[in-house]
Amino acid sequence: MVKIIQAKSLEEIHEVFEIRIEVFVVEQACLPSEEFDELDAQAKHYLLLEDGKPVATGRYRKTDKGIKIERIATLASARGKGYASQIVQHIIQEARTAYPDATYFYLHSQQTVMPLYASLGFIPFGETFIEADIVHQAMSLIISD
Repeated sequence: MVKIIQAKSLEEIHEVFEIRIEVFVVEQACLPSEEFDELDAQAKHYLLLEDGKPVATGRYRKTDKGIKIERIATLASARGKGYASQIVQHIIQEARTAYPDATYFYLHSQQTVMPLYASLGFIPFGETFIEADIVHQAMSLIISD
């Protein structure tokens, strides 16, 4: 069974960080100083649980531009099941509930996972750029009622 929760307790936030360490720091060799930032305290974090075990995560925060979706990560053992898409869709729903006037969603996609975000309606804009030694592309989604 799959369930998505907002990570609020210290234990749940620790589980979010464990997934991000495994995916971004260990697998992708990002520096912990690049992965963890002061924005973690401002963001709303989510965990996707597979049979009660945390296997995917993501966060969002409201900015001057709109809603920024960040740090989408799925453990290698749980990939290919659509969990990243589920987390993104859940974050969009949660953000729309929290900020009913929000219509602009954006993210910085690693170039290799752009098809995932494109399948959810995100459109690339601007030039590619390097973030944490990985090629990224800004992408946005406008939702109008």
